[in-house]
Amino acid sequence: MKRENLRPALEYIESVGEDEEVRIVHHWDMDGSSSAAIFSKILEKKTGRPADKAGIPEKRAYHLSEEDTEDAKSFDRLIVLDFNLEAKELEKLDQDVDVLVVDHHSFGDVPDVPFVNPRQQDSEAYVPCSKLCLEIASEYGLAEELNWIAGMGVIQDFGVDSCPELFEELDEEYSKYFPENLTQEQLAKNCEYGRYSSVLNIKPYRDSHHFARLAYDALMNSNDLMELEAQEEYREVYEVYLEMQDEFNRLVEDYEEDREVDRDKCVIFFEIESEFHINSSIATNMSTKTPDWIHLVVQKDEEVNISARCQSGRVDLGELLKQALPEEALDEDAEAGGHRKAAGASMPKQYFEEFKENFLESLE
Repeated sequence: MKRENLRPALEYIESVGEDEEVRIVHHWDMDGSSSAAIFSKILEKKTGRPADKAGIPEKRAYHLSEEDTEDAKSFDRLIVLDFNLEAKELEKLDQDVDVLVVDHHSFGDVPDVPFVNPRQQDSEAYVPCSKLCLEIASEYGLAEELNWIAGMGVIQDFGVDSCPELFEELDEEYSKYFPENLTQEQLAKNCEYGRYSSVLNIKPYRDSHHFARLAYDALMNSNDLMELEAQEEYREVYEVYLEMQDEFNRLVEDYEEDREVDRDKCVIFFEIESEFHINSSIATNMSTKTPDWIHLVVQKDEEVNISARCQSGRVDLGELLKQALPEEALDEDAEAGGHRKAAGASMPKQYFEEFKENFLESLE
């Protein structure tokens, strides 16, 4: 992004006082964790200390709970990273705590708070939030020492193609950790660096708050990539990652037999049961093999959670999932949203069949 488009964040950082307490709220994926660590290190450079608290919201939902809101009000500053809150909620928060938003999701109204999002200039722009935070960090001379953190977030958010120069720089510095071809698939699956990124992507882990803190601490305590694996927090996450991989492999084996296929509309539904929030990983894995197909992986727990992928971008999944939600479900905190190629939805179980019908009808 051009420097003038980063100005709201830069001016916000410059206004943070050394004695002010700062809270960071970020998304529950690697892009969110990377963004939080980068921004906290920026604050450390500017004020002498990192964020006073960083973590994901109380619930996996695209709004803040009452507990989140009350917690935010106990700080002087609230920085929202890679997390798609609506303008009204942000403006209400800003009445009690100074808010900054750095995000890359599609949005409705521009909130009346400091706001950085490349989609303001180009609605089709796709730059992961961790890359945006790295560009802000470059203004403080921190880009070279934090680029390895940003790269991890970019990989897990399928943003390699939009940030080629970042991976060329990283390949020069950490060549033994990287594949010969710096493509999305090779970086995600066939190199040590991609494995580090997958381990710290806490999205699939059941105790999300605990593992989000571990991932953040592992990144904060490492001065460069070569220190990461030595962190106790990383090793703790890695043990659970191995269990998750076993579960992932089992479900991939079941995919061909148990999936529901609509060949006319090129849609696949796959329902799973798991101790991990693994539907996103399954959807991503399968969609890369058939990029024109829409893959919806459905995980039924206390409620239904859906991860949808269409790698070709032939439809706007974020909008389609929103449109498919039954009106009655919206009154019971059902939500949907995301990007064109990757999106998600959640709802009470009783609304899933109607959602499914609505989704298939919308494709006609």
